[in-house]
Amino acid sequence: MAEKMIDSTIVKTDHMKVQTADALEEAARKLRNVNVSEKTDDVRKILQDVESRMNRFKDEAGIEFEKIEAEIHKKVEPVEHVIIDHPLPAVLVAAGIGILLGALISRGRN
Repeated sequence: MAEKMIDSTIVKTDHMKVQTADALEEAARKLRNVNVSEKTDDVRKILQDVESRMNRFKDEAGIEFEKIEAEIHKKVEPVEHVIIDHPLPAVLVAAGIGILLGALISRGRN
């Protein structure tokens, strides 16, 4: 379940990176085609377009991050309640896992 969420996040992040790269490439192409003798208004318009696209992508990334954070919280919250409702067994399980991992690590060194 966590792997699916991570994979989905990676796909969305990759898509946003492609959109950002495309916007920057388009802006660079437009700037190369602008005649140097022309007014700087054309350059300003191109840069404002890039800035607005970057802000939009940043906003979209923030929204996606908040969605992912909410999904993680929904999945972690039941575990938190189990730990709060049953603290002693939770501590014993954690200690047992720690001892098991310690034993495996010490065997791996030998």
